[in-house]
Amino acid sequence: MPPFIPPLSDHSKTVSSLSSERALVSFNVESLSQFLYGENFEKRRHIRGLVEQHPVFSNADKPFLSRERQYVRSLEKAAKLVEMRKQNNWSDDDMMMAMMLIGDWTPQFLHEALFIPTLKTQLTDEQQRIWLPKAQNYEIFGCYVQTEIAHGSNLRKLETTATYIPETDEFEINTPTLNSMKWWPGALAQTSTHCAIYARLILHGKDYGVHPFLLQIRTAGTHAEMPGIELGNLGPKIGFNTVDNGFLRINRVRIPRDQMMMRNSRVTRDGKYEPAKNAKMNYSTMVATRAYIVKNAGSALGQSLTVAIRYSMIRLQGGDRIPSQKGEEVKVIDHGMQRFRLTTSLALSYAMLMTGQVMTDMHQRNLKNMVQGELGLMAVVHATSSGLKALISDLATAHMEDARRSCGGHGYAWCGGMVDVLTTALQDVTVEGENTILHLQTSRWLLKTALQALETKDLSSVPAGLRSALQKGDENIMEQEKSIIVPGQPISGEALIAAFWHRETRVLQEVLARITKDGAGEEAMAKSQVRMVELSRAHGEGMLVRNFYEAIQKEEQAIHRKGGDVTKGYLPVLKMLFELHSIHRLLEQAGDFMEDGYVSRQQKAWCKDRREQLIDLLRYELIGLVDAYDFSDNQLNSAIGRYDGRAYESLYEWAKYGMTLVDKGKNGGVLGFDEVLKDLFAEGRRLNGNPKTLGSKEKKKLF
Repeated sequence: MPPFIPPLSDHSKTVSSLSSERALVSFNVESLSQFLYGENFEKRRHIRGLVEQHPVFSNADKPFLSRERQYVRSLEKAAKLVEMRKQNNWSDDDMMMAMMLIGDWTPQFLHEALFIPTLKTQLTDEQQRIWLPKAQNYEIFGCYVQTEIAHGSNLRKLETTATYIPETDEFEINTPTLNSMKWWPGALAQTSTHCAIYARLILHGKDYGVHPFLLQIRTAGTHAEMPGIELGNLGPKIGFNTVDNGFLRINRVRIPRDQMMMRNSRVTRDGKYEPAKNAKMNYSTMVATRAYIVKNAGSALGQSLTVAIRYSMIRLQGGDRIPSQKGEEVKVIDHGMQRFRLTTSLALSYAMLMTGQVMTDMHQRNLKNMVQGELGLMAVVHATSSGLKALISDLATAHMEDARRSCGGHGYAWCGGMVDVLTTALQDVTVEGENTILHLQTSRWLLKTALQALETKDLSSVPAGLRSALQKGDENIMEQEKSIIVPGQPISGEALIAAFWHRETRVLQEVLARITKDGAGEEAMAKSQVRMVELSRAHGEGMLVRNFYEAIQKEEQAIHRKGGDVTKGYLPVLKMLFELHSIHRLLEQAGDFMEDGYVSRQQKAWCKDRREQLIDLLRYELIGLVDAYDFSDNQLNSAIGRYDGRAYESLYEWAKYGMTLVDKGKNGGVLGFDEVLKDLFAEGRRLNGNPKTLGSKEKKKLF
């Protein structure tokens, strides 16, 4: 139980700088929160209220805990959530929501978000009746084991084997080489009793590729390693140290045949193989995790921006030489560059939130289709989640780091609340597929879809904005298109969406021409990887713009149906955020839009001016936009990002608490003095012949 719980924000004691900022917001913050979280808003607040009543969920002393104590604390939190689930009769979705609201990560996430969903999508109904209750009631604890020490993103080359033994109706699971050792899975090292393990299926000496199996790795009761199992912890990581990432070596361990996960592919008693309708069905959990990363990235960036923007409204610095300031310092947020970097990042975060919801909905539809045997959406979901995961995790972590830097020295301190969320998010650029490889997967899908459409003349499977140019088949047609951006006028959503479609279409045509010239095979694509990554990024950037715009359009229609006024409230603010995001992303990659003359120099100049206008118009909406994320102080765990703005008191209190944990020196003094510094200083005095500190014999010699 944490001994130190700093007082949570007292709204009645909010510093005046934040109170005055909140008074200027033009919309109802809670209404925007309801829009962001939809039907889950009230439930989210209710569950968070239940969770934060328990001291075990306080994160205040986390910076002072060792890695080992952080892990144990995370287990205490997980156990309490299991208890609360039973008390409150939470659903699976409620439990996931609770885990997201505690402001910390536990091994439980791997069990609930990866292991149980794998059981649901990969086990037959009969197998689920046996194993799901065990997992849901925590009789067993599981993790998802796929990556090996020598292979991660290239799943086709995994080396762990599962060889069928017909004489005993068993599979023999083996990691035959050092390279095949499983490496990195979360909750593997110490927590899990079972794992969903991916291994090469070997039948009668023939390799049928990678399939999922259920393997027990620790014994019930003692939690000792099962025979033939070697487990270990990978040690300290950049972040995510509350979770026990580990390694697994397996020496010819036998499991019953019915512990192959057989919903999609199966092996009969006589060793006959029955393949899945689509091999990618075996990797639905991996796709789900990518979809989750897309959804969570906007929230993680939002957490960093909540801290940075609140702190920037408290911190006074510089500006006192400006005559109009009359010698007074200004809020950091009112420095032009600070406002520019944080407002454009805020617009990106909102775009990510909208796209995250679209990706989640798409994944849920695909899961329902898979259960019904419909696989038509699978390729689109796989390709979309791959490219978006790569683009969004790159953007989110880069902008989170920029937000941290914007807080100066206090952003570097752990108790600033920026470090933990950033170092945790950094795994997202690598986990579930390295980003460059994922971009290549998305571009391969786009290219193959386009090539097939050109061959069959059926463009129905091609993304809508790419069809016109492919249908016309004239590469020069792109040079005839011009942007409809009108200098001096607000830039419409239609104009911005058209610009991003144009850029993507042009890049697609260039890559198609190149690989077609080189033979359109694997060799040709290998030569064009740089441009293929550009294609995937262009596709993802366009999706961020379109999804943001469509979410606003949908909300505008909903407000109209209810008889509301779309010119008031948060909708006009969201429209400005959308326009800012789209313009800023266009300007960040202006060369792509200008090299064929689509955007002119005059249009680019207007985009720059309009961006500045929007940043100024949004100045007094910023605090409302970050408050609408609805993060509690416990989730933020930040001395400088508190709702009440009492940053300096909190920093001092945190530092004082830390001093109570510092070990005393061997004689009860300051740690390090008797151990090292005392002799170091004495030697320095001896060398300098300081009479004030020399002994009587040394003084006689000197005088």
